[in-house]
Amino acid sequence: MEHRWGERIQVDIPVQVSVPPLVIGTGRVLNVSISGAWISGKFDLPPLARAFVIFDFALAGHHEALPIACYVARVRPEGIGVEWRELAPQIVSDLILFATETHQKHEHQEIVIPIEDPAHHTLSNTQAG
Repeated sequence: MEHRWGERIQVDIPVQVSVPPLVIGTGRVLNVSISGAWISGKFDLPPLARAFVIFDFALAGHHEALPIACYVARVRPEGIGVEWRELAPQIVSDLILFATETHQKHEHQEIVIPIEDPAHHTLSNTQAG
């Protein structure tokens, strides 16, 4: 049964999945909604595990790691489905708005949000909260 709130928006965003202080792995958010996301990749996490999805934005040479608290809702060999611990976190709402506007401008093109690959950066304990 589908429990997702809101429309799924197709994206391709590199992220890290962390259970502080450890980075569990890197993957790509392939779709996102106000209630959760599907992340492709290999992760050793059980269902209901508490974690953070870390978006690493690079704007004008400045890096900002933005963790979003979540729990693992689905586990498959090709990735995990996560539910945000807070409905519609601000960064997710902003991503959805940006992706929707971009999609409307480019009807049949895949949406790729330009952020740096997080595999090059790690997150310290203090940043994850």
